[in-house]
Amino acid sequence: MHELYTALAEYYDAIYRRRAERVGEEIDFVEGLFKNEAERRVRKILDLACGTGIPTLELARRGYQVTGLDLHDEMLAVARRKAEMEGLSVGFIQGNALEIDFEEDFDAVTMFFSSIMYFDDSAIQQLFNSVKRALRPGGLFIADFPCWFYGGEDGPIVWDERKGDERLIITDWREVEPAFQKLRFKRLVQILKPDGSVRAFMVNDELNVYTPREMRLLAEKHFRRVKIYGDLHELRPNDRRYWLVAVK
Repeated sequence: MHELYTALAEYYDAIYRRRAERVGEEIDFVEGLFKNEAERRVRKILDLACGTGIPTLELARRGYQVTGLDLHDEMLAVARRKAEMEGLSVGFIQGNALEIDFEEDFDAVTMFFSSIMYFDDSAIQQLFNSVKRALRPGGLFIADFPCWFYGGEDGPIVWDERKGDERLIITDWREVEPAFQKLRFKRLVQILKPDGSVRAFMVNDELNVYTPREMRLLAEKHFRRVKIYGDLHELRPNDRRYWLVAVK
């Protein structure tokens, strides 16, 4: 498991190129939440499950003091290299989001790219506790997660990307277990080298499915005020991505 964040760390930005190209719009939305939902000025941010730093670095570019935390050293190595190339001052640390020991150190905590789906009912309670401890009073927690059912095809979906002179053929599909609210996310990544050789990696991750209502009810046990947004606006019936917004 987690080949996407270890063996494929150097290819992560290429695989998620299209999402990375939209990160500016997402951070525009997040900055609006900082302004309209937080009850304190947001300057210092903890970005959990930061990966290669796609949103983390965008926040840093906009002048925020950002710390990125991730479980995987391979992803952090890429993030640190990118920050150094841009001359950005970002603190990247390796660690488990469930075990952070910050005490009211941050104005906001963020968690992007559906990372919250890795936490089951028990673990998500631990996560909320950790985040609440890390936040200053009036601080904001923001996490996005997808609608697991939106009337589309379950796959497979095939597309290709490039990383230098290498071509990536990516095949995604999913298997949903509604009774257990589990989603098996499966991805085959084939890397075609210029000499004609091929390397293949199989991603097979188990994710947890949450409805907006379930996420809100879980978060309300830990935060003073909770709201769910859809896509990059107020929640609408056919939104495909949700945003948990919780105030300490």
